[in-house]
Amino acid sequence: MQIIPDLGWRFFGLGLLALSAWLFRFDVAGKTMRTTGLPRFIAWCLLAGYAWLGAAGLAGTIYGPRFAGPYYDLFLHAIFLGFVTSMVFGHAPIILPAILGYNLAYTPIFYLPLALLHSSLLLRVIGDLVGVHSFRLWGGLAGASAILLFLGLAVGAGITAGRRRADR
Repeated sequence: MQIIPDLGWRFFGLGLLALSAWLFRFDVAGKTMRTTGLPRFIAWCLLAGYAWLGAAGLAGTIYGPRFAGPYYDLFLHAIFLGFVTSMVFGHAPIILPAILGYNLAYTPIFYLPLALLHSSLLLRVIGDLVGVHSFRLWGGLAGASAILLFLGLAVGAGITAGRRRADR
């Protein structure tokens, strides 16, 4: 009964595509792009994540059920690295202060790990689609570096905010 998983996988892909389109159309992030500072950074994170969610939906719809190989790699990384990690980057300046009790001093340098994350994932996906294994490897290394860089910058931003508070 291969037809049932195949249909289910493709409907799931269509659902991800529909969700991505809905988020692009109705989420406030599109309007927030016109602001500055932290709200604009968050909007960039959200919109980039929505794009990767759509890419995963497109891959699931086109390629159907995969449980190994480059198309499965593309599908999983588009969701978990492109969408989820982008959401983490975007929400961290709001969530971390609430959980840890200290503020993060926003700085435009936060765009650096965000750009590295998405460019590394794009390199990895190109490697998946054209079969260049070294692209996948370099994309994976750069993606891990982006996450570590963001964590380091977040800790630094927390220390900076703490120093500013102590100076007052």
